Amino acid sequence: MRARTYAIFTVVALGAAGYFALPYTPIPGYVDAFTARVSALTGFGADRIRSRVLPDMEKRLKDANIAVGAPVYLRAFTADHEIEVWLRGDHRYSEIQDATFCKDAETGNASFQTPPPGAYTISREDLSPNSPNNVELTLTPLPDDDAPSPARATITYSLHGNCANGPGIALKNSDIEQIYLLVDAALRAGQPSVPVHIFEKPYAMDDSGTLSQDTTGNSPAPGLYDVYAAFERTRIPPEIHKTDGRYQVDPAN
Repeated sequence: MRARTYAIFTVVALGAAGYFALPYTPIPGYVDAFTARVSALTGFGADRIRSRVLPDMEKRLKDANIAVGAPVYLRAFTADHEIEVWLRGDHRYSEIQDATFCKDAETGNASFQTPPPGAYTISREDLSPNSPNNVELTLTPLPDDDAPSPARATITYSLHGNCANGPGIALKNSDIEQIYLLVDAALRAGQPSVPVHIFEKPYAMDDSGTLSQDTTGNSPAPGLYDVYAAFERTRIPPEIHKTDGRYQVDPAN
């Protein structure tokens, strides 16, 4: 298993209940940790899990200078059945958590339909705090600038709990609830959308040729390795777009 470096959050010396009565004020960007924390947690959508999940998160994640409400980046590897959660610190992102996809043996259901490798986003309208699958985060594919609007409905993928069978990535409730809380807080603190990049597996920086076909025989969209490599170099999720079926990494500002 790959070595991991985990960052953890600063805890402000206020109980979780102290945030509930504070007025919510949107924040235009990533500001100081305390302000982002207070504003992001006020009005959190999944009230039924907030009081249960947040105190434990505060106890575990208390030493690093990163706050709940910091921008989030999610990266998944379908061959390894793993999803990584990255949060922005002062500038670069640090991995603060990973989780393993549920397996068929945990549910007795048919094989899960995992999303194909590619770039997705999660926006405010993609959050379902009262899903039958505990909580759910819909994955919206990055649109192709040159592609016409789809003539028929396509499969909708999501991150969801209850180890439920269905299109997307199924997680244990203890994992999806923490991811949901962090994503919801980041969106409330001003992040326009959370990028979710899905690959078959991690690659060495000189292995771009191996991305021509994955182990299932599927061919990833052209340019997907460039997205992977850009984050590996900078630890900052790249700005990207998709044109004529190819992912393009935009020049850094």
